[in-house]
Amino acid sequence: MATPTPKEEAKHAAEASHGIGRYLVVWLILLGFTALTIITGRINLGAANIFIALIIAVTKATLVVLFFMHLWDMGGVNRMVFVVSVLFLIVLITGVFGDLLTRLPSSLPNGGPIQGQTSGAVEE
Repeated sequence: MATPTPKEEAKHAAEASHGIGRYLVVWLILLGFTALTIITGRINLGAANIFIALIIAVTKATLVVLFFMHLWDMGGVNRMVFVVSVLFLIVLITGVFGDLLTRLPSSLPNGGPIQGQTSGAVEE
């Protein structure tokens, strides 16, 4: 059996140092965001509903990835992959909403993502 290097020992000590308290705090924060999701889901905020829901969902997913999947303790390439994934998600969501906002409301189910938007169509 090979003896661990000082770098490996430091990494193992850092992994072993975070106990249940850290996970409990993150879990409580996730519960708070879940309650916020339920509360905002019952309130009619108009066009802001979808954006608030997405912000809450991305925040919860980020907390899960950082702490429960140990990305917080990892470095380098793993963090870069996560950041690129989030940026790609933003680009895709922007493209979808950009496409939906340029279509005629009559071609979308329920009038589209933003109710009451005319998007240049003439109403009589």
